[in-house]
Amino acid sequence: MTVRSDLSLQDDLLDVVQKVLQGAAANLRPDLERRMSMAAAELADGRPAMIIVEAVMHALQSLEVDLRSRRAAMADPRHRARLAAEARDDESRLRAFQAQAGKWPRALSDALAATMSDIEFAVHNWLRALLDEGTAVIESPGLAGADLDRWLRQRLVAETEAVHRALHVAAREIGEQVAASIGVSEAVPPVHLDLEPPAELVAHIRRGPRILSERQTMATRLVSVLMPAYSGIMIALIVPRFLGLAMPYWLSTAVAASGAIALGGTALAGEKQRQRSRRNSESAAELRSLIDTFRMAVGKRARDGIRAIELQMQGGLSEAVTNQSQRLLAVAEASRRSAQAGEQPEQALTAIDLDLAFIGELRERTQRLSHPQRALPDGGEQPKALDAALPLTGSPSSGT
Repeated sequence: MTVRSDLSLQDDLLDVVQKVLQGAAANLRPDLERRMSMAAAELADGRPAMIIVEAVMHALQSLEVDLRSRRAAMADPRHRARLAAEARDDESRLRAFQAQAGKWPRALSDALAATMSDIEFAVHNWLRALLDEGTAVIESPGLAGADLDRWLRQRLVAETEAVHRALHVAAREIGEQVAASIGVSEAVPPVHLDLEPPAELVAHIRRGPRILSERQTMATRLVSVLMPAYSGIMIALIVPRFLGLAMPYWLSTAVAASGAIALGGTALAGEKQRQRSRRNSESAAELRSLIDTFRMAVGKRARDGIRAIELQMQGGLSEAVTNQSQRLLAVAEASRRSAQAGEQPEQALTAIDLDLAFIGELRERTQRLSHPQRALPDGGEQPKALDAALPLTGSPSSGT
């Protein structure tokens, strides 16, 4: 099967495609609009004309079916009441949507505020539990310095990942929730969050200079241990003499040494415990400082994420609301025109007949553009089909 490929044939075929495209738009047939737009693009790219001819013939048949169905419906005596009811329903649907559409900014703001509140509450509870756990770790295994810092940063990275997951869930679900609450059927464009990796956020948290408690000098610490030992020696030597006990020299020496060891050891153990308590207090203060710094950093990260979600969703929801409002308005206007035409069925039927005749002309014109040897069915044998060639360009009923 071949088709003439000269320039005049392509121009004629393109003109037919444009008229069918206009008819599809007038009859609210987006599928045919897409098909004819693709056909025009393929024709411009030099695709075989026969493929375009077949697509045009199928589109004309579909439009003719729609027109004949509409004509049969308009000839029904109950058609006027049905059209009026449909027009009222479409108008009511449009007004209801317009009343709800104005509420989406408040709905979006409330949803984002609730999400931010949930994130802050979860972070506060988690950091409070982390502080208790860190205090126990400091007092039990005695973590301090670099070991404590490493342990804490691993836990903070895990918490940052949880905050990021909450933000991604909000970005994915809030738009759908707000759209559903106002009756928007169109999908809201997805939100893309460009968040810094959790490890990098935690790495930016710097520990300030450690504020250590004043440490005693070596001489002071020695005195604090030797003085109790000296006291133990004096007690062991003086008390027996005070009581009038005669003790051998070796026994007095042993008793004095025992007293020195007992009191000196007790003082040394107390000094070590004081040093351990001081180190634990310093580590706990460092832990609280790092957690407070992280709370500010992760709070800012959450607020920045919420703002990014809000900015992107405002644009997406605004576009979705506008598109749906335009669709409902177009449907309501079409229903109103149909109801008005139903009040004068004779004129509407005449307009449809003119459109059917125009479709027949387009079919014959398309047939002539095919190979002369190809015996296409004549207009009387084609399946009478056509959408509703509402105002087709060049149609005799373009004023309807």
